[in-house]
Amino acid sequence: MLNTTTSRQYDFLAIGESLIDIISTDAVDSLKDADTYRRFIGGQATNLTMNISRLGKRAALATCLGDDGFGNFIQQELVQSGVDTTFVQVTTKAPTSISIIARSQTTPDFMILRGADALLSSSPELLEAVANSRIVHSSAFALSRESARSTILNGFKVAHKNGNFISLDPNYHPYIWPDIARFVDILKEVYQFVNITKPSLDDCERIFGSGKMPREYAEFFLEWGAEHVVLTMGSEGVLLLSSEKGQQYHIQPNQTQVADVTGAGDAYWAGLLTSLMDGHPLVEAARVGQALAEIKIGSFGPLSSIPDLQSIYQQGQAIPLTSIED
Repeated sequence: MLNTTTSRQYDFLAIGESLIDIISTDAVDSLKDADTYRRFIGGQATNLTMNISRLGKRAALATCLGDDGFGNFIQQELVQSGVDTTFVQVTTKAPTSISIIARSQTTPDFMILRGADALLSSSPELLEAVANSRIVHSSAFALSRESARSTILNGFKVAHKNGNFISLDPNYHPYIWPDIARFVDILKEVYQFVNITKPSLDDCERIFGSGKMPREYAEFFLEWGAEHVVLTMGSEGVLLLSSEKGQQYHIQPNQTQVADVTGAGDAYWAGLLTSLMDGHPLVEAARVGQALAEIKIGSFGPLSSIPDLQSIYQQGQAIPLTSIED
């Protein structure tokens, strides 16, 4: 698990995507039914980094933005959230990436206009920062295009060599992968270095196909090399599986009034990783992630207002937990 005694320059460094999320103001099933929208900062790696910074950790983001108004807006929001932007790159070769999303209580309809995020490149300074970070994180979205893919893979290799804790969000969707025939090989290569991953059931069905039990999906990631799998299942809760014997749990969710599910996974990640950084066991950290995700789905847009960390930890302790026999 995460070494809580190691002193590094950063608690958390994400290498991945920054986007502008254009989210419909009305809850609709399809973008064809949406008339009005609001703008938010988006991207799994970006949202997670901002959340972790707001929770009081030293967080940095390596990403690429367009030299445009949306890129300027993202940089402004990152700075206001306390994120270190030393490794934020700006390019004139493509505009800032955009996602257009139908606000939904389930899996939202969306479309992606890829741009600058895929052009993220490596540098000696970035790799030095990777080596000096407690947790290094990325996503399948960011891995879907070059040169970001090679930048992430190089970063993970450096992190692994230096004994850093590595996390990966497998937010795969065929819509964003140009080389679909190779995506499994690419993910398998990356998972050699991954300590923890948090797929959703939607992610699992897109990667492995539908019709399997949640535990079967989780075990695929263990076979690929991940040490710990936290499988989020929406209203069915969370399944926690580990390569360590005896580390199998089902976390029961609380009944929560859903306003917007966009960003719930990023909120879960933030609670999970922050709790691990503070030395909590994995099973407790997984409950903290659930608590923060439940706070997020009760509001529209990103997780902009985060309660006191200790109160989140207390909410996590109250979430029901069941041990699963091997």
